[in-house]
Amino acid sequence: MTFKKIAIVGLGLMGGSLAAACRKGFPKARIIGISRNRAALALAKKKKWVHEATRDIKLGAKQADLVVLCTPVGTFLPYLRLIDKVCAKGALVMDVGSVKASVLKEANSRKWKNLFFVGCHPMVGSHKRGIGVVNPELYKGGLVLIARDGKTCPLSYARARKFWLKLSSRLIVLSPQVHDKLVGEISHLPHAIAFCLMHTASAPALKVAASGFRDMTRIASSDPSVWQPIFSANRAAVLGALDRFEKELKRFKQILRARNPKLLSGYLEKAQQRRKAL
Repeated sequence: MTFKKIAIVGLGLMGGSLAAACRKGFPKARIIGISRNRAALALAKKKKWVHEATRDIKLGAKQADLVVLCTPVGTFLPYLRLIDKVCAKGALVMDVGSVKASVLKEANSRKWKNLFFVGCHPMVGSHKRGIGVVNPELYKGGLVLIARDGKTCPLSYARARKFWLKLSSRLIVLSPQVHDKLVGEISHLPHAIAFCLMHTASAPALKVAASGFRDMTRIASSDPSVWQPIFSANRAAVLGALDRFEKELKRFKQILRARNPKLLSGYLEKAQQRRKAL
């Protein structure tokens, strides 16, 4: 499998790191970085993560046979429309977003002239963002989820699979609905809880916050412009996960009210065992 021109849209942590990884993993391909941020473009070019850098998505994606969207989920459809006008015939377009059902529904509702879309989700990243925190090794060994449904082109899926296995050794294929449910529990719910914890703690309590609270709420530092579209797009799964969490909170409160040390210890130990097994 070879790609002649790989265009990366968005040069934050995910996009910048992917560009750097592609520069190393696909040495014969020309890597194009696309971003509205002039400083990000300049740094990516200086670090030689990309061969070319541009703010113009149509120019950057022109005749590209692979385009990866590393921008917030709400931008995908407008970008797909622009990319389809200029990319190479049969081009593979992927994303790295954490919502799949709504994205694939939109992508599959249109008949594209040139591109074939495959929804992907590398389970890597950080609460930090921007070109300044790029890590060329970010994807190495990371788990990549591919959302595949009945409308996914088999050839494009095979190309997507080979691409990610070039950068990472772990890959799981799921339906878009199963993806959103599982990621809603394991990623979106923790972020929601972290945001809620920051609203729950009183101002006097925050003054004495130590490592435990800081560790627990680290992901509340995540960019709201990224997470607002995620929560909105995966609303049903997030609400379902929150319902389960509320039931578990109610259960914990009942155990605490029971004043039964043995029962409380058993509950804590079971959670500890599950965490150790993770």
